[in-house]
Amino acid sequence: MLSHGFEPLNTDDAGTVKAGGNQIEQYFFSINRNGGNQQADVTTPGEEYTGRTDAKAFPFTYTRGLSDQFEASVSTTYYNQPSGYYAKFANYVLASKWRFYEDEQLGYAFAVKPTVVLPAGKQQQVAGLGLAAFNYGINFIASKYWHDIEVHMNAMYMRSPYNINYSVGFATDNNRTNIFLVSVAPVWSMSKDLKIALDLGVTTNPPTVEQYVSHYALIAGIYSLTESLDLGLSYMRTGMNYSQTFASQQASATRSEVGITWRF
Repeated sequence: MLSHGFEPLNTDDAGTVKAGGNQIEQYFFSINRNGGNQQADVTTPGEEYTGRTDAKAFPFTYTRGLSDQFEASVSTTYYNQPSGYYAKFANYVLASKWRFYEDEQLGYAFAVKPTVVLPAGKQQQVAGLGLAAFNYGINFIASKYWHDIEVHMNAMYMRSPYNINYSVGFATDNNRTNIFLVSVAPVWSMSKDLKIALDLGVTTNPPTVEQYVSHYALIAGIYSLTESLDLGLSYMRTGMNYSQTFASQQASATRSEVGITWRF
């Protein structure tokens, strides 16, 4: 079973890179804060940006297929904005995915994906680029495939401690360290080379002084330039309720993302 790539969606699928295969995902995202909100943005697990300012960054992921059911990946993010007296590279994430069940005849697949996030620098934590402590988590993935549509569902838990002697994203309020995310993403095949997707999710809102959950809505397109090269783009709105993510009300933050997935 092939994977269409984690990017540019937030929701992962149960597909894995084939045994001996490689995959590179190189993307660029731009986050816009409305009114200086500090609400966390959902990117790949462990790469949430919690700063109060706008951000521009280049997330990179390399994945290796160790077997037809198991893959391992490493990722990092280069921040062009914000910048300061800290390293521009942050969010070193180690992950693996095991597709432990698959029924090709019925089109079902289930996978589990454990993740470890290496500690960021203390000043990176202050700026909101990462957390200065080991983070870890696990994502349970279910996928259903039809001829022209596939649906992916995620249920993720992240343990996200941080260095309590330093602020997180310039906010001094305590953060919740048990983070949950539930999401669903239907993906439609519009043609041989084009897929569009809708990605919806609800996640724990880290600041303890704010309401417990926040929401996001994302629309994405994936165009296959060749059999091994995909172009992806997405637009996401986050808010404290779904009216902020869908309606004309101002979202807490928006994220635009574009990049490529290369399989070789």
